Amino acid sequence: MVIIVSVVAIETKVHGPPIAGARVSRAELVAENLSERIIEGSFVAGQRLGTKTELREEYGVAVGTLNEAVRLLESRGLVNAKPGPQGGIFVAAPPAHIRLSHLILGLGKNALSVADSLEIRDALEAPIALHASRTASAADLKRLRKMVAQMGECEDDPTSYLSRNWALHEAIAELSANRLLRTIYISLLDTARGGVRDVEPDEHFRAVWRENWRLHVDLVEAIASRDERRVVAAAEAHQPLSTTLPSC
Repeated sequence: MVIIVSVVAIETKVHGPPIAGARVSRAELVAENLSERIIEGSFVAGQRLGTKTELREEYGVAVGTLNEAVRLLESRGLVNAKPGPQGGIFVAAPPAHIRLSHLILGLGKNALSVADSLEIRDALEAPIALHASRTASAADLKRLRKMVAQMGECEDDPTSYLSRNWALHEAIAELSANRLLRTIYISLLDTARGGVRDVEPDEHFRAVWRENWRLHVDLVEAIASRDERRVVAAAEAHQPLSTTLPSC
């Protein structure tokens, strides 16, 4: 069965870069444009962007569309909507860093995309690992074991540790027979990699580094075992949930 979805895109000129046409909703386009302007420094924390009516007129969209865009921005922690005569839409402090497995990722202008990508990637870890356990050949498993062993050599190099970590997960994803799942997962990794500006360990990294590495060893061995319960448990145990930190 083929489902065809038609999504209308808009092209609206604003004070910053114009919203380019794309196959996403109008609300997402407005939210993304405002996100970029906030993160790039066009506004400061606490600055009033305007009322919903003013923003709706600026972007040339319907009331429902603007409300949805504001909801998206609020869910990402970028704006605060305040009611009343002196109310409106105000800029919140954008996330500039993310804590991931005791590494502090400094992010560029695509901070929101990185945070969102990592969150979605977390949800796909178990399905990806299950697919790998069903298809991995002896040569594939040898490669995964070599990659995780190389991760174990990076205690003094957190940037390389993260790079090899993500390379391992990409290699696991490449084993999936589900092309759509594989493509989505690797695209999420690419978004995260492209948005990271620098990597620094937090004060606990050295204390927990080996434990984190061991979780990845366990994940590879679970895949090799082809025991689906073990695979799911290993994927969930190592899941690198991210935490957004306040802007510095």
